[in-house]
Amino acid sequence: MADQIHLEDFDYFKGAKVLHYFEFNDPMTVKDEYFNELEIHALTICNYDGEQTMLFYFDEDLEIVHEHEFMITKQAKEKAAEDFSGIDINWKNK
Repeated sequence: MADQIHLEDFDYFKGAKVLHYFEFNDPMTVKDEYFNELEIHALTICNYDGEQTMLFYFDEDLEIVHEHEFMITKQAKEKAAEDFSGIDINWKNK
């Protein structure tokens, strides 16, 4: 990652508390809802006070380039597994 910034150094993104995170060894690509190809370097599952769960996709500078909203963490993990099929995502807990 750029300038050795790592997700373990962050507790919040966009006001949501980080629950789980994962950094890819090599960048992966995923398409957004407009079929744009995005280069993804890391993922987080975050929560807004138990109300809303967010799955954030990050670029090399840890800028959010794509996000999904869910009711529970399990749904976010399933979406990440679907988007990055064939990759064993070993989530780290915060």
